[in-house]
Amino acid sequence: MLAAERLLEIEERFSNEVERIVPLELDGETLRLILYLKDGTNLRVTEQWNGEALERYSYYWLTSINELKIGWDNAKHHTPLKTFPHHKHVEQSDNLQPSSEICFEEVMAFIRTASQ
Repeated sequence: MLAAERLLEIEERFSNEVERIVPLELDGETLRLILYLKDGTNLRVTEQWNGEALERYSYYWLTSINELKIGWDNAKHHTPLKTFPHHKHVEQSDNLQPSSEICFEEVMAFIRTASQ
């Protein structure tokens, strides 16, 4: 998926939850942006696509003062986790946990639920 297409998809689908979007990189199939959510938090998004397959991702949900709430990614460096390579960092980078949220849409659904 092309980054510009993905950005438009995110804008259309999540406009009710997002205050503003700051694109950092739209390069072919690589997307990097910051979503400022209406609850005052922000989500740092990085996706690398290969056609229709999401190959690499990181989604870091931060407080209004940029402290880590949860960061999801699929970097292949935490092999003991049962959901390897999918994992999350909860409140600090060394608090690793398995993750079932493995795409932007699932992360946003988690954030929506957690913010209520």
